[in-house]
Amino acid sequence: MTGGPQGGAVSVTGIGMVTSVGFGAYPACAAIRAGIVRMSELDKSQRIAGRPSWKPPIIGSPLKGLTDGYFGLGRWTRMTVDGLRDLMVNARLGGQEFEQLGIYLGLPSGGRGISQERRQQLAARIAQWLQLPDLQSRIRIYSEGHASALKALQDAVTQLQQGRFTQAVIGGVDSLVEPERLTQLWTEGRLKTDENAVGLIPGEAAAFFLVESPVQARRRKAEVLAWLEAPSVAHEPVSPASGQPCNGLGLGRAISTTLAGLTDRGAHTGLILSDLNGELYRAEEFSKMVPRALQHLQQPWRLWHPADCIGDTGAASSAIAVCVGARALARGYAGTDNVLVCASSDEGLRGSVYLRSARKEGARP
Repeated sequence: MTGGPQGGAVSVTGIGMVTSVGFGAYPACAAIRAGIVRMSELDKSQRIAGRPSWKPPIIGSPLKGLTDGYFGLGRWTRMTVDGLRDLMVNARLGGQEFEQLGIYLGLPSGGRGISQERRQQLAARIAQWLQLPDLQSRIRIYSEGHASALKALQDAVTQLQQGRFTQAVIGGVDSLVEPERLTQLWTEGRLKTDENAVGLIPGEAAAFFLVESPVQARRRKAEVLAWLEAPSVAHEPVSPASGQPCNGLGLGRAISTTLAGLTDRGAHTGLILSDLNGELYRAEEFSKMVPRALQHLQQPWRLWHPADCIGDTGAASSAIAVCVGARALARGYAGTDNVLVCASSDEGLRGSVYLRSARKEGARP
């Protein structure tokens, strides 16, 4: 038995992605499902500043053939534009239609956040490269890391339910393989190397998904990949840099709020998609969250973390999880009709959202 989508659900009707295992959402999701990995020693263009030798080697998961020669805003723009173009094709949206949508874009947080001027430059470049000039004013940026797309999603769903618009694109873009970011991660001891077995493998990606009101989805006869419900965010006061143990309060609060917003409280959850990346802090946080927020689940559940295949993709992580979950539900290989997505930003933002299958006849709000 499953709970079925509730009255506040919105539909996911399109996904778009560029990752190291696929320059498109469908091949990327298939590769992640199959466990395909494209990680390798980073080349000289990603050399860490002040570290001339590669001993031990730094392993990463860059988008070879796509981001070569691009840095900073140019790299983000290239990944974003390719991800959005993939979404437009998969969701069957023309340029004029797409230009009227709101774009909610997650970016890196903290010291990697960008100024208002740089945000405007990024939005202008995206609109210019897509040749959709009116899109620039519709791009909203959330510079809050891993969980930023879930915070953006919460805002978009609220406006969707208030009738302010009928469609929105949510996503994130990030690169952890550029020299400046690699230097920071290496200095902080966060990279996985031969000398540091517990750490992250840096990656890069962009991912986006289209959400629509059920009425709008029916009006344009769009394929509903999944029903999305109860996005929630919270804050974790204990940061990785503090050195203090994390008891999972923030992540537990976000997930508990999401589950409390469902009539069945997510009791039949069969799959959880998270942004676990190999770091001890995140593993401890997740393990301490489970008995606090998931003790009422009525069946065994599985855990997927795409970083196994594509490395840590930063601000793209939670958008990738939603895309992977929606595709798994639509294709029927999720092994369940009920999926929980959660993510944790370095600076304390925690987020979650629930996905339900739309495959069963009559499964609509």
